[in-house]
Amino acid sequence: MPRRKLKIGLVDADLLCNGTRHPNLVLMKLAGFFNDNGIDFKLIIDQDEDIKPYKYIYISRVFTFTQEPTFYKNASPYQKKHKFRKGGTGFYANELNINKYRYKREKDMNQLENDEFLNSYTNHCGGSRTNGIDLARQMPYYHLYDEFVDLKVREGFKRDKYKDYQQYSIGFLTRGCIRHCPFCINKLEDRIFPYSKLEWFLDEERDEHGRLVRPYIYLWDDNFLAADPEVWRTCLQQLIDTGRPFQFRQGLDERMLAESPCGEEMAEMLSRVHYHGDFIFAFDNWKDRPKIEKALKIWKLYNPKKGTKFYLFCGFKQSEDNREKFYKDIWEIFQRIKVLMTYGCVGYIMRHEDYHNAPISNIYIQIARWCNQQAFYKKMSFWEYIYRNQTYWEQKAGFEVLKELKSFEEFQQDYETGYYEREDERGKIRKICKPLQTVLDVLEMFPESRKELIEMFNFKLLNLINPTLWNH
Repeated sequence: MPRRKLKIGLVDADLLCNGTRHPNLVLMKLAGFFNDNGIDFKLIIDQDEDIKPYKYIYISRVFTFTQEPTFYKNASPYQKKHKFRKGGTGFYANELNINKYRYKREKDMNQLENDEFLNSYTNHCGGSRTNGIDLARQMPYYHLYDEFVDLKVREGFKRDKYKDYQQYSIGFLTRGCIRHCPFCINKLEDRIFPYSKLEWFLDEERDEHGRLVRPYIYLWDDNFLAADPEVWRTCLQQLIDTGRPFQFRQGLDERMLAESPCGEEMAEMLSRVHYHGDFIFAFDNWKDRPKIEKALKIWKLYNPKKGTKFYLFCGFKQSEDNREKFYKDIWEIFQRIKVLMTYGCVGYIMRHEDYHNAPISNIYIQIARWCNQQAFYKKMSFWEYIYRNQTYWEQKAGFEVLKELKSFEEFQQDYETGYYEREDERGKIRKICKPLQTVLDVLEMFPESRKELIEMFNFKLLNLINPTLWNH
């Protein structure tokens, strides 16, 4: 079918506002649908884009803190109503009223397949629909972000920085969850169901040398291992059969290894896959510690040398005036980290945006900077990382540093004797850097827990790892 003069705009609002590491799958599927039907489309990457040439503009937003594009804010009420279609979790994820949340989510999840404009065109991907987009079956258009990536390369960035946009086949094999986590967009879901078949989104494009353009696979499944055993077994085997490295980007539910009678089978089967990067799980709730430890014993027995990372959710429902909740959250972060260190696993701090409301919000930033960089996490305690920041600042400021790393006790002695308030021969004062000052502020806020905090700040993987916990 020849291309029509009709032009459609696609907007990744997160990309325009804050930048993002991941392409927007819904937009790529929309682009695939338009490409199948010969409709002209473009990923809009300019905040000041002239919107007149576009018949319709589809805006997708994943994060609630993402700002709407300038060209949308400047549009007339008529244009906002008739030219724009908006969707994505960023438009409703922070809705507190459960009934309103349920309504908004259901509406958002179904709006594209009920879109009158899309339904006036043919579905080329098979299935029961003859018209309109079938989001489960629609093959993504994997070149949607090419212009954006080329622009960033011209600006001086390395192309490899944007590999997520160009080297992966992306999709969901299953949808849904059973956990009802209050901070999750799936909090009202209670089952896992098969969604897409692998071949519906597996890209086979090859370059001039016959090599796969997209040699990797990543999956957005919400809780793959909680699906029916026949579902995850079949899908996992299909992934293995491709020979391609793959990864579940939202992580796998480690608790299933402890809860399911198939737990050891899961661990054994995953030990045979060609996984891309670290295996990622989640340890979001301290109350799950017994299940996590039971699962870790199974996991490490079959995967003793596999890189294993756990998302560590934190900062949820923090408020400036709730001192007890703040301490409890910090305490639980470090206790979860201690468990992971004991089993030789790494953590990755995932902050809810509520962390901004905490009494000392910067402590979350410092913990994340330490924990989320494995080079620091694997070799230093949090305290050692913090004091290395102080040493770095002193050296950059031109001060002589006689000892690059001090224990907290050594630092405290120097601090109390005025070491950090003295002027040098230049008349400059050796000040406390912000990361270290943040730690001191936390210790000052909780004098009754000072000893416990210092002990937690000194948790170190090299001292805590204990292979006897999983070696038979």
